[in-house]
Amino acid sequence: SNAQIIFNVHPAPTRKIAVAKQNYRCAGCGIRTDPDYIKRLRYCEYLGKYFCQCCHENAQMAIPSRVLRKWDFSKYYVSNFSKDLLIKIWNDPLFNVQDINSALYRKVKLLNQVRLLRVQLCHMKNMFKTCRLAKELLDSFDTVPGHLTEDLHLYSLNDLTATRKGELGPRLAELTRAGATHVERCMLCQAKGFICEFCQNEDDIIFPFELHKCRTCEECKACYHKACFKSGSCPRCERLQARREALARQSLES
Repeated sequence: SNAQIIFNVHPAPTRKIAVAKQNYRCAGCGIRTDPDYIKRLRYCEYLGKYFCQCCHENAQMAIPSRVLRKWDFSKYYVSNFSKDLLIKIWNDPLFNVQDINSALYRKVKLLNQVRLLRVQLCHMKNMFKTCRLAKELLDSFDTVPGHLTEDLHLYSLNDLTATRKGELGPRLAELTRAGATHVERCMLCQAKGFICEFCQNEDDIIFPFELHKCRTCEECKACYHKACFKSGSCPRCERLQARREALARQSLES
């Protein structure tokens, strides 16, 4: 069977109905059970199906959907197939928290800290790719799996577990500190900073990764002080729009 990645918690149907639906066959090997002996079948919490005792040896695993829906890392009984699959995908970034359950960021403080650190690391990584003095720093970013500094909302089961244990946040925080220190001291990176168009303070060069004090326009990626960016619209986008309209008018007139 092709690997099934399941994101939903199964409501457990009554054993009788579920087993009848499976035609009294084990969901693994297909062996038939006499209807009088269905008590012997074992339920797999990952696949939501019943298995014979050969195909289900009462292994226990955390269930991705329960982690993602309820931040529940308890271990549940699963079939051998599910156990092997869950072990195999342990490090694969398959779970997009934003898509599956964005409310989790609001509920789980440790996860939200990891999210904010990842936003900063993404901004930094983009900068450092074009800085010839940041070679070693970029290598140190590779001490964590690539998706953590590139693909904001993707997590592996390993990432989620490390987040819950309070291990992932500090590792990412260390990288952001090293990154910020580099930017402070690097002339090449300083040249990539922004001057806030609202206050025009040339002594305060700002960078998109400074989430505590900056806001970056989603559209054009220009960066402003949070405190200055009051209105809903970005001056740079407005300028670009005005220029496009002026060019369109010119081409109509000519």
